Amino acid sequence: MIDERLKYAANHIKGEILVDIGSDHAYLPIYAIREGMAGGAICGEVAEGPYEATLKNIASYGMEEKIEARLGDGLHILTPDDEVDTITICGMGGPLIARILTGGFENVGGHPRLVLQANNHMYPLRQAVDNLNYRIVHEKVLKLGKHFYEIIVCDYDENRKRMSQKELHFGPLNLVEREEAFLKKIKWEYDHQKRIFESIDGGRNPDKKEEIKSKIKLLEEVLEDED
Repeated sequence: MIDERLKYAANHIKGEILVDIGSDHAYLPIYAIREGMAGGAICGEVAEGPYEATLKNIASYGMEEKIEARLGDGLHILTPDDEVDTITICGMGGPLIARILTGGFENVGGHPRLVLQANNHMYPLRQAVDNLNYRIVHEKVLKLGKHFYEIIVCDYDENRKRMSQKELHFGPLNLVEREEAFLKKIKWEYDHQKRIFESIDGGRNPDKKEEIKSKIKLLEEVLEDED
């Protein structure tokens, strides 16, 4: 029903009620409930077509009593009175997930766990959770085929240490654990930025060339860090 990245995300759901934003046919909530990872769920869809597809899929699995579908923009489907234990937002770009969080978190009651899976650009996503007083308690880079996916799990902690710029770029736990998939992703990004750097005309685009040079330097620091 769901792929390995969503199964990995599901393993970090906690509590009774799951909210899944951008639910894509409610596959993650259905899987989580069937596997005993959650007792009920709210699915959010921003467009009419996916919303109708989600309703049909919930019915086809006989989950109408356990899963509620709501049509609306991001976290605006919620009210502070909703009981929420975990929020999952998966399969989007990091900047979009960041906008969903910062643009609608006032609708969230309490301090639910956040399980977030981004396809790219993690910096603004980590910045968003940091600004919401959340701490990253687990993060993972998954390499599936040719693609890299990042999952971060965040719990509320108003006394946490704010992330450094380097941690915002690469992830505080990734930098410590230095798992193989993470290092492969960094090496891929390093090679990619080197190719971009070599293709830029420094005379016509000096600012862009300097920006890419700074990115390469950051990536080199991670690759060279053996501590």
